Amino acid sequence: MDQLFPRFVSDVDPVALYASDSRIPHPDRPWLMLNMVTSADGATSADGVSAGLSSPVDRRVFAAIRSVADVVVVAAETVRREGYGPPKSSPDAAADRATRNQAPRPRLAVVSRSLDLDFTAPVFGDSPPPLLFTVTEPPADRVAQADEVAEVHRMGTDRVDLTAAMARIGQLGASVVLAEGGPTLNGQLLAAGLLDEVCWTISPTLAGGDSSRMAKDAPARLQQLRLDRVLAQDHTLFLRYLAH
Repeated sequence: MDQLFPRFVSDVDPVALYASDSRIPHPDRPWLMLNMVTSADGATSADGVSAGLSSPVDRRVFAAIRSVADVVVVAAETVRREGYGPPKSSPDAAADRATRNQAPRPRLAVVSRSLDLDFTAPVFGDSPPPLLFTVTEPPADRVAQADEVAEVHRMGTDRVDLTAAMARIGQLGASVVLAEGGPTLNGQLLAAGLLDEVCWTISPTLAGGDSSRMAKDAPARLQQLRLDRVLAQDHTLFLRYLAH
């Protein structure tokens, strides 16, 4: 893998690069990263899932980005479509995390208003259990099931209050949170002004169709970004942007 910007460097290690980046949490919340893969024409999925846009090199960088996060946050729809399980770490990644005083692997946080989730799925078999953020008055039958397999936090009337959710995650000890979508969750994070870093993988594919953009379904907010780094391998680009 080569670094193309801010200066050319051949044969770089993405794990070391992402681990060396400075990420200073805010006084009231953690640093929030967003990681997404799209096709060259901006599609976030093919046939409803992102797997068709991925590749071995993308998965390598995906793991490098995940390895720096204390918590991975994802929307319920993405959990359902992508078949999410508990985050994992290789022995080497776990050892590196220990040197940074992090848990051996990130903790998962799921955002769901309706709690329309399969609470028998492996994603809810982790220890410690995943965090589950929902509204203040979720369906009573669903929240009873959720309480048995997740650490449930209720905040927000019509939708989950993501600003409050990020503050709560910070209170639980997280310094860096990684959002992995989907596009509706990304749009809400953007609208709330919570994004600090965008890690964007551009797959060397064209998808066409009517796939969502990276962020959607929230009030428009023009967020200025600064390009920090560009990596490339096998015609795939890995861009790291920072919020101004």
